[in-house]
Amino acid sequence: MAEKLGPCLQCIRYLLFVFNALFWVMGCGVLSVGVWAIVQFNDYMKLSSHDFAIAAYILIGVGFFIAIVGFIGCCGALREHTCLLKTFAVILGFLFLVELGTAITGYVFRDEIKSGFNEGLDSALDKYSDAGFKDVWDNMQSNLHCCGSKNYTDWFGKKKSTSVSWNTSVPESCCRTKTKNCNVDVTLNPRKIYSDKSCYTAAVEYIEDKMIIIGSVALAIAVFQLIGITFSCCLAATLQNLKMYELV
Repeated sequence: MAEKLGPCLQCIRYLLFVFNALFWVMGCGVLSVGVWAIVQFNDYMKLSSHDFAIAAYILIGVGFFIAIVGFIGCCGALREHTCLLKTFAVILGFLFLVELGTAITGYVFRDEIKSGFNEGLDSALDKYSDAGFKDVWDNMQSNLHCCGSKNYTDWFGKKKSTSVSWNTSVPESCCRTKTKNCNVDVTLNPRKIYSDKSCYTAAVEYIEDKMIIIGSVALAIAVFQLIGITFSCCLAATLQNLKMYELV
């Protein structure tokens, strides 16, 4: 039937194939971004009272389906299979709605997510002596150059080890330079620790920066999806009309 398609539709057919090949690659990319997000935010997820890892898992699921859809679209374009093209368009539309719904939900509940993270940080201060939380806190404070949930004084009176509690001490991970007793009596010289930024502020800024990357990727995918829906519907409608014409 390829010879019966006009030059314009032939062009759309080949563009749709190339588009779907790229779409398959992008699906693998979205899946990778989802895995990357889980790795990047893993520690922060442990410190939140709300489970916001769902967004990353949705990315992984969407990426997986996009890769499958890209393959279906390639087959539909090459074989000029109307059913495959329609299936491709429907699945693309569904994925687009899922992504849109996830984005809207994240935006609507952004303050609740921040609040949950804030509550989780406050609660995790008392769990610092637990091995799992100690590693998370130390990594966050060292990497983000912060100290405490809202202020370095949050650590005062908290248990820093299994047997010691100092009223004016902080974990060593708060120290700008790791020296002996750099974390003790910090009120005498707060500049020796990361006293100018809270970990809540630093973590929120870090997550928001990463979310910009994820959002940009999602926006690019959404644009490709809309183009794919348009191309596939156009080609499927033309093929169906040609089949009906042959039956007449």
